[in-house]
Amino acid sequence: MSRVAVPAVLIAAAVILAGCGKSADMKKMEADLFSSLKQMHDEGMDLMVKAGDLSDEVDQAIASYDSLAAAHPKETAGHTMDDLKVAKLKLAGAMTAMNDWMAALRPYEDGMKHEDAMALLGGEKDGIVKVKGQFDEAIASASASLRSQKAFADELAGKFAKGRSPAGVVRRNKNAGVE
Repeated sequence: MSRVAVPAVLIAAAVILAGCGKSADMKKMEADLFSSLKQMHDEGMDLMVKAGDLSDEVDQAIASYDSLAAAHPKETAGHTMDDLKVAKLKLAGAMTAMNDWMAALRPYEDGMKHEDAMALLGGEKDGIVKVKGQFDEAIASASASLRSQKAFADELAGKFAKGRSPAGVVRRNKNAGVE
């Protein structure tokens, strides 16, 4: 009889412990990690908008340079937009990484085992941290490339302005010639 009583007591104890569910500390840990994950997602979405805006600026800078290079091939010789093209690829890569991360998200449910919930949420957090790192690098690269392009355009504008009047315009007076 004692051989039957011992397993029965163990089974009863397991059922009672399993019925207790997660402790308040476990629930708080999960809730905090889930909240952090949602906040990081929102930050990632903001970065996605910023990356999209920068991507548009990069497109405009490349188009502007192409026009400038066509009009002034001597002055633009040796200068390329390769840095902007690389920045554009990095921005696109970061946006794709964010979309891929969101598509791969697995649902978190309160009823999950604590260990499974923490593993799931921790893995998802690691993923968004990597995506945010890609955004940070891509945004920094695009911003630096745009500043460099602006400096080059400003330098060319300065060269084109040399020899003109202080206003940058040479006006003709009907009677006296050049003012």
